[in-house]
Amino acid sequence: MSNRGLSTSLLGSTLLLAACASGGRAAAAGLARDPEAAGVLAANEQFTRAVLANDTLAMEDAMAPEYVFLSASGARLTRQAVLDLYATRTVQRRSYRADSVEVRRFGDAAIVTAVMVQEGGYVAGPRAGTDLSGRLRSTRVYVRRNGRWQVVSAHESRMPEP
Repeated sequence: MSNRGLSTSLLGSTLLLAACASGGRAAAAGLARDPEAAGVLAANEQFTRAVLANDTLAMEDAMAPEYVFLSASGARLTRQAVLDLYATRTVQRRSYRADSVEVRRFGDAAIVTAVMVQEGGYVAGPRAGTDLSGRLRSTRVYVRRNGRWQVVSAHESRMPEP
């Protein structure tokens, strides 16, 4: 096996184990059926980490130029609006994680659904003090271009507390 094949196999195995350990049984099952989905899951995890860290460079890299975010409050934000929001540190999260992750791939497109659990809120601007903590049902759409996955759309809906 080539180094690249071994690396891909190790990455897939690592992501599969991580998905199982984090309760992502559906994601793990999807990866077992579709090893290509591991790349989508990795891109989704990188994007989630970038959002948590307010890392606008990583977010910019992860988001396609036509990216659109539909928030739980119904707002429609373009890629640039999202980047501006995080660059000004208007929103800060203490935690942000994906539970119950599922990846469904359709050729060079994929849909990732999850329950996002977050703590944090607006710390500046007109909405300063607004708490965003809670559970959100999330749908992200990814496309593969030039061999890499980028998010083109995301939507979050607030879930009632259990």
